[in-house]
Amino acid sequence: MIYVDPTETIEKLRAMNAKRILLQLPDGLKPRVFEYFNALSKEFNVIVSSEGFYGACDTGTMDVYGKVDCIVQLGHSRIPNIDYPIPVIFEEYLEEAQENFQNVDFSVISNSGYKKIGVLYSIQYKDTAENVKEHMRKIGFEVYTGKKDNRISYDGQVLGCNYSSLHSISGEVDCFLVISTGIFHSLGAQLSTDKEVFILDLNDRSLTSMMERTERIKRKRYLSIFSVKEKNKFAVVVDSKVGQYRIKVAEKIMEILKRNGKEVVLVYTNESNPTDFSNMRADAVVFTGCPRVPIDDQERYEMPVLTVTEFFMVFNGNGNGRYVMDEIVGVDPVR
Repeated sequence: MIYVDPTETIEKLRAMNAKRILLQLPDGLKPRVFEYFNALSKEFNVIVSSEGFYGACDTGTMDVYGKVDCIVQLGHSRIPNIDYPIPVIFEEYLEEAQENFQNVDFSVISNSGYKKIGVLYSIQYKDTAENVKEHMRKIGFEVYTGKKDNRISYDGQVLGCNYSSLHSISGEVDCFLVISTGIFHSLGAQLSTDKEVFILDLNDRSLTSMMERTERIKRKRYLSIFSVKEKNKFAVVVDSKVGQYRIKVAEKIMEILKRNGKEVVLVYTNESNPTDFSNMRADAVVFTGCPRVPIDDQERYEMPVLTVTEFFMVFNGNGNGRYVMDEIVGVDPVR
């Protein structure tokens, strides 16, 4: 079972003279919650968060910050350009590096005529990614690792809302390979580029193109995007999570909607609830928080829900008809 040694965390908490701690664990680590709690509570007053969270962008709400000295979040890497209101200790969890990739059929890539490959990964598979790159070089591929921006901790790493490592080498490679499990990160990567993206799913070591699946999703997105032009009542949503807070762009969107004769309300949320917008009788929603909410959860909503870039495609003509993935590069300070 997954385990992260709390020894280093305890040393950091001692150094900052912390007393009251909020402990956040992802679902994969929650079976060990008693061990972490017992280890930390020998010296600190520990509260365990039972709420789900989405990564380093989500370290609780403002009402929590005033009640604890420090947040300890397990399983994710820090987002460097977030100004966290209180100290946060991120204890990364890296899966044990997998080796021996001879049984992976990389001909799926080579048969497509691709030679220069940009390799990306989600944080848990950072070490495995190095082994995959080494194997790919041995079998004749040219392997590239992209450069991170200020929202990413490591070169080559991707978040569901940020693909700077992809963009930095887009002009140098033929295609991209995402090393992860499930399609969450690879879908975002394919939405962010016109070049083909493959996923190496470490659950079964399958290698699959994301192009066809993503084109189906794009078609659904276009139906939502271009249906909003005729809508009248808009809810513009600001997510209060410290790593998703974009009040300035929300205010700009409101100005544009008003100039276009639309009725508009500004909504704050920490967890978007489709029923709220139905109760408001909103015709459309523009979500300025995590861009994966509109993309991944649209079917939960009765009305179209747009990302920031989708909104500007409609009302500013951005993208010249090309789909543009909304990516969070920076956020506004939460105070």
